Amino acid sequence: MGGAATDRAEFTRRVAITIAMVLTAGLLLIFIFKTASVLLMLFGAMLLAVFFDGVATFIAGRTPLPRLAALGVFVVLFLGGFVVLFWAIGPQVAAQVTVLAELLPDALDRGVSALQHYSWGRSLLSRFPEPGNIASLSPELVGPLTRFFSGTATVVLNVIVVLALGIYFAIAPQTYVKGLLRLVPPGGRTRGGEVAAALGHVLRRWIAGRLASMFVVGVLTVVGLLLAGVPLALTLGLIAALASFVPYIGPVLGAVPAILVALSNDPVKALYVVLVFAVVQILENYLITPQIDQKAVSLPPALLIGVQILMGVLIGAGGVLMATPLLVVVILLVQMLYLQGVFNEPVRLLGTTKRTGS
Repeated sequence: MGGAATDRAEFTRRVAITIAMVLTAGLLLIFIFKTASVLLMLFGAMLLAVFFDGVATFIAGRTPLPRLAALGVFVVLFLGGFVVLFWAIGPQVAAQVTVLAELLPDALDRGVSALQHYSWGRSLLSRFPEPGNIASLSPELVGPLTRFFSGTATVVLNVIVVLALGIYFAIAPQTYVKGLLRLVPPGGRTRGGEVAAALGHVLRRWIAGRLASMFVVGVLTVVGLLLAGVPLALTLGLIAALASFVPYIGPVLGAVPAILVALSNDPVKALYVVLVFAVVQILENYLITPQIDQKAVSLPPALLIGVQILMGVLIGAGGVLMATPLLVVVILLVQMLYLQGVFNEPVRLLGTTKRTGS
């Protein structure tokens, strides 16, 4: 009798623990989804802090400046560079953006007219509302567009918040790292410190790789569009460079405005634009990115695209934007805490060139 009672008590305890774990996991998921935008902002600020900290450490290691002074100098140069860039090309870009906004409706009309000459084009157009009047568009489309344009002030405010948090994080990163490590049991704090250092290292490499790739894509796109005689080349190249921050999906979206502008100017030029973006993507995917990834971080393309789509469905545009660095973090955590920590398996850590054990 005593053994049966003990078994029932043990079974009840396990059921209670399981229910508690399921409820905790559910509440955690609800919390993540409810606060996804705030969490993404914090993650963006951490990325910016990693970037600032890496550059400041680099400068301090090669100059007499202490790290904090090096950080201050770089932040001033970083923000000043944006001010100078905006002052130098801002009016031109603003004028081109205005022209772009005026050209896009006409470009859509031209594209529709071209599609109507083909049976497959008419079949495709029949699935969409009449493009001549924006009011005829469905609420599902008008709603997001309205929210996009009306949310400009919110976007600017978010950028300012991320920038401010990034600077604060970068001023004393060890304060925040040590605070997080205090939540870890004492026996695991050394390993936690190793994981935090590895995360900082791999994220710095990833950021450097993305910035280099974005710069090359922007320059190649501007040159290609100028050679093709496409108007607004500077603005369209800037859009392409910014869009390439999101690998694979971003460059496709970045090509759409350029194609529409070319259609509004000369339909033949649209073919040149497609050719320019195709050549730039071939160079990026098979020459530029592999060379950069040798010194940065290489991710499996299929896994990356799948995570981007999943994050887009669950969270939206912010999820797509942060999908790649989040994947970098998750892969490294799995490698260090699961493969090494649980199975003691030697693995080649993300962002390194040799296999390591626990």
